[in-house]
Amino acid sequence: GHVLEYHPAILRLYDLVQGGALGKVYYIYSNRLSLGKVRREENILWSFAPHDVAVILRLMGSLPFQVAAYGGNYVQPNIADVTVTHLLFDNGVRAHIHVSWLHPFKEQRLVVVGSQQMASFDDVAKRLVLYDQRVELTAGEPVPVQGRGAAVPFASDEPLRLECQAFLTALH
Repeated sequence: GHVLEYHPAILRLYDLVQGGALGKVYYIYSNRLSLGKVRREENILWSFAPHDVAVILRLMGSLPFQVAAYGGNYVQPNIADVTVTHLLFDNGVRAHIHVSWLHPFKEQRLVVVGSQQMASFDDVAKRLVLYDQRVELTAGEPVPVQGRGAAVPFASDEPLRLECQAFLTALH
């Protein structure tokens, strides 16, 4: 399963995107980085990125028509330690996923940039923030509008429990 899809902050972010709070989604990026356990049986793309892919597909509500992934193997031959994946959707939205287990600090962040606002979910700090920031055209010139960020509350439910409940509900 993709337990991150059931994280209350991701569910809240999905509501913000679907409700139009961000405006038109321009792009999404996700970083899942750490100096963690280096696996020998799979590369970083298959180990870390499926969570981010699942969330991005949920937020977009469609499959990308183009996917490209690039990686580097530095610790073990033929096992990528770092990858960057690019997804392009029919509506022009691009998503970027950077995963690595060769990183000096832990970061698990998902950012959605829209025409009206931007949102960031930091899974390490357990914070979802909605930023009143955008770029507006004034006399044909792009002008950044830098508003404040506001924490978005979300439930404290256990994602795995929510996923299991959804599975049981689907069986009935």
